[in-house]
Amino acid sequence: MTPTATPAEQAQISSELQAFIDSVPEWDKALIEQAIEIFGADGRPFSMNTFRDLLPEMAHHTAGLVFLSMVNRKPRSIVEIGRVRSSSGPTHNKSIGVYVLARYATRWPS
Repeated sequence: MTPTATPAEQAQISSELQAFIDSVPEWDKALIEQAIEIFGADGRPFSMNTFRDLLPEMAHHTAGLVFLSMVNRKPRSIVEIGRVRSSSGPTHNKSIGVYVLARYATRWPS
């Protein structure tokens, strides 16, 4: 069973996450968001695995934060449609999200 955070804990988590997202330089955010928009323009699903070899090495550390910021925007820019295992060695096969641009989310079962 997964523990549920209290409203106060959720607010703290949101605040900390926003601080991490705010620490990503605007140029890096724009580069990663542009790559996501271009790749997903035809409705193809993508994950961080998709972009690992396409983005400069420096973007690997910030791309996850950009994905989170895009998922948590109102309205959402991208929508999670599934999960896969990370292909990055340091993540130790961690489960990561598979996404589509929000405008294509209705094509996928929720």
